[in-house]
Amino acid sequence: MKAAINTSPLIFLTKLGMLDCLRIYENVYTTELVIEEIEKGMDRGFIEALSIKKLIDKKFILVKEFEGKKEGLNLHPGELSVIELAKKIKVDELIVDDKRAISAAKYFGLKIVSTPYLLLKNLKIERIDLDTFKAAMDRLIDFGYYISPNLYVKILEKADKMWIADGE
Repeated sequence: MKAAINTSPLIFLTKLGMLDCLRIYENVYTTELVIEEIEKGMDRGFIEALSIKKLIDKKFILVKEFEGKKEGLNLHPGELSVIELAKKIKVDELIVDDKRAISAAKYFGLKIVSTPYLLLKNLKIERIDLDTFKAAMDRLIDFGYYISPNLYVKILEKADKMWIADGE
């Protein structure tokens, strides 16, 4: 399975110390525009960028050149570039958190996975346990991740049911 990923999921996974959750994919792709955003963060003192850079250096995250438009669909250039890349290389899943980017990607028929759902996928295959999952969800919010209260509860209920079903 291959995936494309945008800036915010990379940053949130790094802050959580859970970049290994991406290892459910054979290949993870992003664009140089996303990496430029991450490097700007590093220039401002955000240390998370170093962990991402290590995965790029190890060729786990593959950076592709973006040749399309840098504006359109009312999206940030990084989001637009990752959607275009996902369409071009036909990824199995696109990892993105922004609501507008999710809507645009769905319009193009791409399968979306947000950061919470990526964590949920890792829970399902038992790469993380329920306590780790719940702590990560709480920490996501502490880090400024926006999720509606209803969706938050729905995801936690799904995790509980999944864990109970697998534990029986």
